[in-house]
Amino acid sequence: MDVLQSFAEEHRLIRQVLDAFEGYAVDVEGPEPADREDLRRFVAFFQNFAHLHHHDKEEALLFPALALAGLDWSGDPLARIRAEHDQEQYLMRSLNHAAQQVETWSGDDRQHFLSVARTFIAFQRNHMRFENTDVYPHVSRMSESARTRLRRDVERFDANDRASTERFTEIAKSLVRRYAPNQSAEERPSAQGMQPPAV
Repeated sequence: MDVLQSFAEEHRLIRQVLDAFEGYAVDVEGPEPADREDLRRFVAFFQNFAHLHHHDKEEALLFPALALAGLDWSGDPLARIRAEHDQEQYLMRSLNHAAQQVETWSGDDRQHFLSVARTFIAFQRNHMRFENTDVYPHVSRMSESARTRLRRDVERFDANDRASTERFTEIAKSLVRRYAPNQSAEERPSAQGMQPPAV
């Protein structure tokens, strides 16, 4: 497996769920009440998969490896990415607050949710674009032995988190089917594509 394959596949899955979340936001704007349980499922995916799995893997494995290869830990792009991970947590807390409300949303509640949701979607897309263009290419500058070590660490991380990854891939698939049904078969989340290789 290429050292960045795991990260790229996860970005693909997160993008698909962001597209579905955009579809959910359209439903919130409609006349019928949106399914609050689905909002909780979106939040669970973003918190547990995008943040606790994907970002932890970047911060625990990828970023230290890039710093050892010469990237400045306290400078761009690593410092910016870590700050963006913190900003994402703030936005997710706001989404989680909206998801946990049990009473019917007022007009102001709905507008606040839509504002946070759109900000979160745009933020996440820009964040992943920046990682793809300004962070991940630095892996090619690592030594062969450093890339091999990183690849093994990533495979071990994925194997240890396999059950959670598969669970949240299933959540992603159901949300994409419901809110982004026009995605082509190649764009849809694939549990098989997300399974890490055996170590």
